[in-house]
Amino acid sequence: MAVRIRELEPGGRFAEGGGPSYRLSRRRLVVVGSALAVVATAVDVVLAMAMRSALRVPAGFSPLTAPSVASMTIAGMIAATVVFGWIARVRPDPRPTFVRIAVAALVLSWLPDLVIWVTGVFPATTGTGILSLMSLHVVAAACAVGIVYRFGLAPE
Repeated sequence: MAVRIRELEPGGRFAEGGGPSYRLSRRRLVVVGSALAVVATAVDVVLAMAMRSALRVPAGFSPLTAPSVASMTIAGMIAATVVFGWIARVRPDPRPTFVRIAVAALVLSWLPDLVIWVTGVFPATTGTGILSLMSLHVVAAACAVGIVYRFGLAPE
C-alpha cells in the first residue's frame, strides 16, 4: 500500500507539481516504528537508571524501574507510529500535524505523573522521582518526532 503525499505551499494550496512528493508505505512505517521503539526504549531505560542513581530516587518508586519504563515507552512509541500513519492517510503533509499532536500528547502525558505526585499512590513517591518520569516523556517525544518526521515518509 502506497499513498502519495504532496507538500503544501505556504498558502495551504497543493504545490503545482513542483513540490516534493512523498509515499507512505506500511512496510516502511513498521520498520521506522520498530526502530523508534527500540531507540526510545534504550535511551529512556538508560536515562531512567542514571537519574534514579544520580538523584537518589528511592528504590520503592516502581514507575522508574526498567520494566515499567520500557513497557510504557514501547506502548507510547507504537501509539505515535499509529497516529503518524493515520495522519499520513488524511493529510497532504502529515509532519506538521504530527508535531502539534506530539506536543499536545507530551503535555497530556505529564498529567498522570502529577496525579501520582499529588496522591502518592506509589510508595516512596518524591518530587525528584516525578520530575525524572516527566523528563523521560520529553526524551521519548523527541525521539518520536525526530525519527518519524525524518524517516516516516519515503521520498518519491
